[in-house]
Amino acid sequence: MKKFLAILLAVAMLATLFAGCGSKEAEKVTITMVESLTSPERTATIQGIIDKYEAENPNVHIELISPPLENADAKISQMLMNGEADIIEVRDQTIAQYVNNEWLADLDPYVAEWEHKDTLSEDSWTSMHQLDGKCYLVPSGFYQRCLYYREDVLADAGVAVPTTWQELLEASQTLTDAGSNFFGYSFRGGSSGYQYIDTIYWSYIGVDKLADPNAGYYLKDGNGATIFTLPECKEALAYYKELFQASPSDSIAWAFSEMVEGFIGGTTAFLIQDAEVIANCSVDMEEGTWNTAPFPIGPSGEAVFPNGFGGWGMAADCENKDAAAAFLLYLSNPENNATYAANHAMVPIHTNASDFSDAFSDGYFACYSEMAGQPAVYRHATEPQMYVAFATFKTEADAMYQKFLLDEITDDELLQWLDEFWIEAYETEGQLW
Repeated sequence: MKKFLAILLAVAMLATLFAGCGSKEAEKVTITMVESLTSPERTATIQGIIDKYEAENPNVHIELISPPLENADAKISQMLMNGEADIIEVRDQTIAQYVNNEWLADLDPYVAEWEHKDTLSEDSWTSMHQLDGKCYLVPSGFYQRCLYYREDVLADAGVAVPTTWQELLEASQTLTDAGSNFFGYSFRGGSSGYQYIDTIYWSYIGVDKLADPNAGYYLKDGNGATIFTLPECKEALAYYKELFQASPSDSIAWAFSEMVEGFIGGTTAFLIQDAEVIANCSVDMEEGTWNTAPFPIGPSGEAVFPNGFGGWGMAADCENKDAAAAFLLYLSNPENNATYAANHAMVPIHTNASDFSDAFSDGYFACYSEMAGQPAVYRHATEPQMYVAFATFKTEADAMYQKFLLDEITDDELLQWLDEFWIEAYETEGQLW
């Protein structure tokens, strides 16, 4: 009887042990993912990739949170501070803040073992290691700019597609007919309008004179000297005002939506915007009425514009780092990234994207292939976003440029303000690039 009871006890203990193991295996890991640049169409694309991943990995659940676009970055910051997020969307405009607050994990150990790392483009590697030489994100695609033009309007007027900034101005002036409410150019004078004059500065100056492509307001070997004392900047400002005069007067306040609508709605002939606008034009404009061309080349012989990007990072305090990293890299593999980039008209992150989507080999994306084939001409630069002062600059710069365009301040006064602002930032925060 004692032996029998001992056997029963042993069996019961084993049953309990195996039951516990079974329940542990059945537990789902939940990964919380937060996007920033939200839209219903984009969220649906991401959710489709999530659904596919969850079907292949039944023990993982990806909870996608899609805050309203207007306050998404503030929501992400709050969730990171409270330890409520695992995968977050990181943008070129937010990465410095997240890294400075030590909110992001270094993804290099995971990328090093990734089977698809060898097909990542040079732009991808650069954006991934932009700060501290560490990988804080894997990009989802690039917002590279090109020139949109009304093919029908140019054909009727006998105007050639511009290839330079000067040709763009002359064509815009030729096509402007204020009495008919038609203008050459979709100007951006409102929110983030300063980004457009920056591309003109750089195209007049050339990248090689800059301290660093990611610190585009400082001069090489200048010990904090800025570009705003160069004669090229004064010439660029004069050009900028002329281009505004070939645009609708209310474009002094136009931001993204208004400038795109001005082009799509038939008010303007030219627009400079990111590849994502290809999707808008494809839906709202008839084929044959519009097309895309490479970014305008400046007097320096270069066309210089930001290589804007968003991507996916992992929270430093993520509890399930291996599971989060596995999904992050799955989301970023060549097939899924090509699907995402094609659906939302972004430049993909892998060099073999055309193997998975025809969208990147011809058509409206052809201009990007043309630019990629001339890296000495089509180059990238951006504002010194690594400075804390940049947050203040963003809130003040647009108003200063508006004052200049409305003749409330002179070009010298504007350039002096820019020069003094960034000299003070350098003296206060040091050299950060």
